[in-house]
Amino acid sequence: MSEHGTAGEVAFIYLHGFASSPGSAKARAFCERFARIPRELIVPDLADGDFEHLTLTRQVGVVTGCMDRSRKRRFALIGSSMGGYLAALIAEQRHDVEAIYLMAPGFGFLRRWREKHAADKDVQMPGTLRVFHYGMNEERPLDATGLFEDAETWERLSLRREVPTRIVHGVRDDTVPVEQSRTYVESRPWCRLQELDADHGLVEAVHWIVDDCVAYFSECGLV
Repeated sequence: MSEHGTAGEVAFIYLHGFASSPGSAKARAFCERFARIPRELIVPDLADGDFEHLTLTRQVGVVTGCMDRSRKRRFALIGSSMGGYLAALIAEQRHDVEAIYLMAPGFGFLRRWREKHAADKDVQMPGTLRVFHYGMNEERPLDATGLFEDAETWERLSLRREVPTRIVHGVRDDTVPVEQSRTYVESRPWCRLQELDADHGLVEAVHWIVDDCVAYFSECGLV
């Protein structure tokens, strides 16, 4: 391989969910499956070691940094929950992203969190929240003000780039209702939605999902 890679090679990047980590069960399942193809799967720590000051912008920066450092020039993103939303944001801006696979993507993230933490959208959000971090298995502080103010800037993106998109979403999801994905695909014919009998974690369907992801990227000519 040359120093800069070749035009035909694809880098695959997995974006974990909010308060999760590269060591999550789904991330491990995807790594094991991609190792059998075999293809490398990059799984960055989206918090970059600083969960307290997490923002969408910082997470996008972690992923695009991986892309910019890669010797490959074509990319496919896999995203879970907030990671799915991030994948859609990045694909909107980066034309080197050729396909995305989203699991229960966190569309409508800002509105849902406002509804959860403030009855009135005009009520000031708490400055700091205590959030259970699944990767650390403990509660951690989160700068909510910084997160939500930053998220407002990203909500302005219309997400209209016609990048091939496959979405899987559980009909029993009480964290990100499946209606979010249904509404998203209605006006985007390049997106395909598969509803599953599962909750937000999608753990019961993870083996089917990883095989479906590989099949979808193969259909897109990326595997």
